[in-house]
Amino acid sequence: ILFSTYIFFFNLEDNQVRSSSSNVNTNIDNKIIDLKYNASDEEGNSYLIKSNSGKVSNEDKDILILENVIGRIKIKNSEEIIISSDFAKYNKVTLDTYFYDNVKLKYDSHLIDSDILFMNYIDKSINIENNVIYKGRNNKLSADMVEIDLVTKLSKIYMLDKENKVKLELKKNGSN
Repeated sequence: ILFSTYIFFFNLEDNQVRSSSSNVNTNIDNKIIDLKYNASDEEGNSYLIKSNSGKVSNEDKDILILENVIGRIKIKNSEEIIISSDFAKYNKVTLDTYFYDNVKLKYDSHLIDSDILFMNYIDKSINIENNVIYKGRNNKLSADMVEIDLVTKLSKIYMLDKENKVKLELKKNGSN
């Protein structure tokens, strides 16, 4: 039984989480203050999520409802991605995180604002939706949906209503 338990909990597949830890300073009336979770996998990727406060969901004990959230994703051989939002639902088991309200994603010189961002850590993918505004060095883009593969860096940007078009503004910088 001990061997089976060890294999099930500690011998995870390559793409699964290798370690996860939390730092909780205070827990009063189901409210957690200064929450911090850190996870990494065998490929060298890591995910850190911090929150000023949060609480355990009434519907699912594995879900934490967080306030004033910052997530830091480090994919091997890539720049750090920083996600911030007013609120998030964080799954302690899968590390899936649903950021909402005033969501901002920063990567290198790229900034994306939206209402909703869903990050799937195991698949290394991000879906951003509702009022998506992308700002780059020389452009600004408005869309309904952005899908990002964190490993390949491939992104899909599109509108949900086929009648509407993605809006793009290019700034003149002397080279365009």
